[in-house]
Parts: sequence; structure tokens; C-alpha cells
Amino acid sequence: MSARATATDHVNPPRAAMMTGECIIRLHGLHLEAIIGIHPHEQTAMQPIEIDLLLVIDGTPAGRSDDIRDTVDYDQVVDAIESMLAARRFNLLEHLSQAMLEMIGRRFPVRRVEITIAKPAAVPRARSVSVSRQAEWNSNGS
Repeated sequence: MSARATATDHVNPPRAAMMTGECIIRLHGLHLEAIIGIHPHEQTAMQPIEIDLLLVIDGTPAGRSDDIRDTVDYDQVVDAIESMLAARRFNLLEHLSQAMLEMIGRRFPVRRVEITIAKPAAVPRARSVSVSRQAEWNSNGS
């Protein structure tokens, strides 16, 4: 036994961490406005929506570099969603969620996205109505 070794070294040898690289970014309660709905009063005026996002990315590059360019900048994700909502009208939460998933998958290096979009004012006796969807992309972009 060397001078630095202890009696327990053979039982608990040093080991490297096993990491998958998967990193989860969550945005909770993003309050935005959209023109969404099938009723005439919903098709002309902005109404509040609330979005929860879960973005799964490869966190290894940013974990090593500490550089925003090596991750998904969630401010840019929010800006992209706001731009989409300002440019389009939607009838259904299902369609809006599909459009958001496709846009995020095209513009950002994500592995998986889960989204919940709620309309707080949709049903007067309910706190909100929401739709949840998810999409996954493999490493070659499909």
C-alpha cells in the first residue's frame, strides 16, 4: 500500500461520473397574448394564454464552456413564440401547439419539446382550458 493510499481505496476507488448530456430547460407560466378561438369575439381580439415549455437539449457543450452560444437561449425561444403569435391567428389550441412545436424544432437544437398552452378565459367556470403536446427529434434532425 502506498503512503497516500488508505485502507478503503480498494473498496471505493475513484470513478468518473456517468452523464448522459441530457439537459432540461423549463419555462413555467409564460404569459402572452394571442388571437385564438373559433368564436367571433375570439377572432378579433387578443386574449391571454399561458405557456409551459420543457426543452430537452444536449447540455454537455454549455456545461463545459459556460457559453450561451452552446445552449438554447430561452430568451430567443420566447421571442420566436411572441413573433409567431403576433403574425398569425389560430382557431384551435391543438393547431397552435403543433405550430409552436414545429417552429421550435426547426429553429433550435432540441431533442424533445413538451408544451402546454392554456386559455384562462375560455370557459367562465373553469380556471383554464389547456392542451399539452410533445415532439421528439433524433440527432439527424428528423
